[in-house]
Amino acid sequence: MKNTRREFIKDLAVAGIAAAGGCRSLCGCGQFYGETIRDRLWMWGHHPDMSRRSFPRNSAKIWPGPTVDQAEGCRMMGIPNDCVIRWGNMPEYPWGNYFEQFHSLKRISFGIADGAKGSVKEKMRIAFEEIQPNFPNLTGCFLDDYFRPANIGQKGLDLQKVAAEVHAHNLRLSVVLYSDQDGFRQEFKHDLECCDETSLWFWRSDKINTMADRVKECREFIGPKKDLLLGLYMWDFTLGEPVSAERMAMQLDCARKFLADRTVTGLIFHPSFAAALDVPAVKLSKEWIRAYGEDRWGV
Repeated sequence: MKNTRREFIKDLAVAGIAAAGGCRSLCGCGQFYGETIRDRLWMWGHHPDMSRRSFPRNSAKIWPGPTVDQAEGCRMMGIPNDCVIRWGNMPEYPWGNYFEQFHSLKRISFGIADGAKGSVKEKMRIAFEEIQPNFPNLTGCFLDDYFRPANIGQKGLDLQKVAAEVHAHNLRLSVVLYSDQDGFRQEFKHDLECCDETSLWFWRSDKINTMADRVKECREFIGPKKDLLLGLYMWDFTLGEPVSAERMAMQLDCARKFLADRTVTGLIFHPSFAAALDVPAVKLSKEWIRAYGEDRWGV
């Protein structure tokens, strides 16, 4: 007999996952995370100075409010996990005590393919030799913009070897996939199979109306055994302005549905430095997290 209702429900969830086809090592199929939706929430973390690069080229617009650093953005949003992505080479390596802020977070994932100087191999060395020994909350490595044409798959990078090294350090490998830029191409299959987790993004906010169908397509494309995070932009970088209230609400409605039926494993809110803005997209996101954060995944 089960001691608690929570134990009973947890066993039912595990049994359901097993019936759906089992689970990869390193906790695929959502088992890496806890029971609540909040535990499955991430921020897409950038240095706050990157707010100046949040506008189309030659734009005269300015950032409409305060910025915050990554851990503070997580705190303000009520999000426990952060993807540490060094867009614009910020913070520049070596970064002094910049990483001390991340001790307060439950999990961090470090970008090994991002906008910072250095090769993937060099960033893996930093992750394994410098970050992991000091931050036991490092749980993974992230490949940002991996499939973008300019990167050409990081120019011949053997992702199978990268994944083996990451896994040897008991970390997970995650990758970015853009619905409206990369698409779901057959040649991506091998590299996606090497990753434990795919994050799906909609770069243009006018493509959010395709989210309901494209998320389903992505789930079918990567298969049922892979973790899938849905990226939610609060700022439209193509327009240089916050995502509209209508479009943000549409994203959050889709997120709720796909968390309930386990199509997606979790969410990533983007960007961290926008967390202090007094705009509808940020306020709606915070309200949504407060309302549903303690709900169980898959309910």
